[in-house]
Amino acid sequence: MIRILIINTNGLYFEGVTNSIVSYLEAMDRTDLEIDFAFGSKSFEAGAVKIIKELGCNIYELPSRSKNTLCYFLGLFSLIKKNYYNIVHTHGNSATLAIEMWAAKLAGCRVRIAHSRNTCTDYPLIDKLLRPLFNVSYTHGFACGVEAGKWLFSNKSFQVIPNGKEIEKFAFNQNKRIQMRQQLELTDHIVIGHVGNFNYQKNHEFLIRIFKELSAKDERYRLYLMGDGELRPHIEQMVEEYKLKHKVIFTGYVSNVADMLQAMDIMVLPSRFEGLPNVVVEWQIACLPCVISDVITRECKLTDLVSYLSLQDGPAAWADKIHSFKVIDRENIKDSILKQIRAAGFDIRKNAKQLKGIYYELVSKQVGQRNGKCIEIATTGTGDK
Repeated sequence: MIRILIINTNGLYFEGVTNSIVSYLEAMDRTDLEIDFAFGSKSFEAGAVKIIKELGCNIYELPSRSKNTLCYFLGLFSLIKKNYYNIVHTHGNSATLAIEMWAAKLAGCRVRIAHSRNTCTDYPLIDKLLRPLFNVSYTHGFACGVEAGKWLFSNKSFQVIPNGKEIEKFAFNQNKRIQMRQQLELTDHIVIGHVGNFNYQKNHEFLIRIFKELSAKDERYRLYLMGDGELRPHIEQMVEEYKLKHKVIFTGYVSNVADMLQAMDIMVLPSRFEGLPNVVVEWQIACLPCVISDVITRECKLTDLVSYLSLQDGPAAWADKIHSFKVIDRENIKDSILKQIRAAGFDIRKNAKQLKGIYYELVSKQVGQRNGKCIEIATTGTGDK
């Protein structure tokens, strides 16, 4: 039995990182794994916690990571020391991961995985100050993509763990599209979609300005914003001021994103920064054209459905690009698209099997070291040695 503690430094709520972790666990054979979660208090969403508990995982709530860091550190140290975890696997995007890595190191955990989930941080000064501590605290570096790995680990080695998806779940389904369009009362509307939290990174202000331009071109356009967050009231006010309230739909968090995607026609992601966004992979599996900002890594362009534009081009240029698209025959391109997705290595069932194998290799190596043996791990990662 391998005991693993998973920590998402962003908390446990419906967003890309948590969704990716849950997808891996759902697809993984967990019969010989014991997996727990820990998070800082007030950083969770009840629905996400419920799903994780239904997977048979224990969840430990700790003091706030951001507001009571010392108590969070001590609580995490005690938890790891008490439960004798073989692996602590922590997801984040900066050297503040040193907090979790040092707690695990001092508590005696031999496999400490830092998993890079982005290519930028909101706290560059703290990141810079903690880099020396971070660099000597983790034992293994994981990343959602090459750029995210280079961002956090620089010239040190790391291993790419793809943000795999359940392909059958997100694949285009004509019958489901008809059903969802009827349910949402969409007739000949052209539906623009976006999935993401309302925060600075996702750049919803720019998206609303794009949609204002689109709406002036054709009355049939509708915009569905799937997600929630602290900036939602500001965006709602912006929509009101632009007199677009009857055309912009705020869904809040939705549990059936895969179904919602069937009803969409074009997806837009004008983010200011990203790692390798899960949603762009999902959108391509659903055979949806995607227009995304050019700051996003080219690694997520798994098919020709993805187009890049610069934020410097302005909302009007983005609207022109989107307006130039015709609604495509998704059923006709489905087989070809899914073949490309699988070839790119984003089939979650294969990914989950590979991750479990990596867990076993890492723990076996540590056991071998304690017994005076050397058990080599096959190198399948990406990164500079």
